[in-house]
Amino acid sequence: MKKTGLFLLGLTTGAAAAAYFAYRKMDDEKTKELVDKTVKTANDLKDRALDYAFYALDSVDDVKESLQYKTSDATSKIKDAAGKVNDNVVNKAQYYYDEGSTQFHKAADSLRNQVRKANDSEDDVVIEPDFLKHSDEEK
Repeated sequence: MKKTGLFLLGLTTGAAAAAYFAYRKMDDEKTKELVDKTVKTANDLKDRALDYAFYALDSVDDVKESLQYKTSDATSKIKDAAGKVNDNVVNKAQYYYDEGSTQFHKAADSLRNQVRKANDSEDDVVIEPDFLKHSDEEK
């Protein structure tokens, strides 16, 4: 592994040295042309990198918007479903309350009617407190 690393380092260093010496041996016109071409290529690469960065930001924004839309859509669907369930529960509770109170009212009316009939047909039963005392003493 170390030998491979050293070999690649030597190869890169040798290529860089050869390029530097070739650059130094060039005449001024070719040197200026090479520098201009290198600067143009570097500027093109920077522009391309900026374009890709903007594309990435646009893609991230699109994903955010899509996620927000889907999240809000899911939230509204959940709220609608919860509202329907709540309405059903309230309706059923109201129904059972109404039915229960109706049954209660019917039972109360029936009991009142029985008491009225009993009052009309029979004499009142009166229990005196002395009656309870005698029954306790007998035991």
